[in-house]
Amino acid sequence: MSEIVNQSLQKIAKGTGIVFTGTIIGMLLGFVGRVIIVRYTTQTEYGIYCLALVVISIFVTISTLGLQEGSTRYIAYFRGKN
Repeated sequence: MSEIVNQSLQKIAKGTGIVFTGTIIGMLLGFVGRVIIVRYTTQTEYGIYCLALVVISIFVTISTLGLQEGSTRYIAYFRGKN
């Protein structure tokens, strides 16, 4: 039993490390992208860009409300019913 727990913890730690690394790389690329955009655009264009990102973020948040919890529940429900 201890061996199974150790293997599971190793898998969890590996997955966490991969997600953490991916998050850091994504944040760095986002920062570099914004610096490049700021360098080559005017204040007005950058403002429009930021406004578009905010609007898209709001729509993404609204569109995914409850999707993860609902899909988990219904998948389990329908698997139980075959």
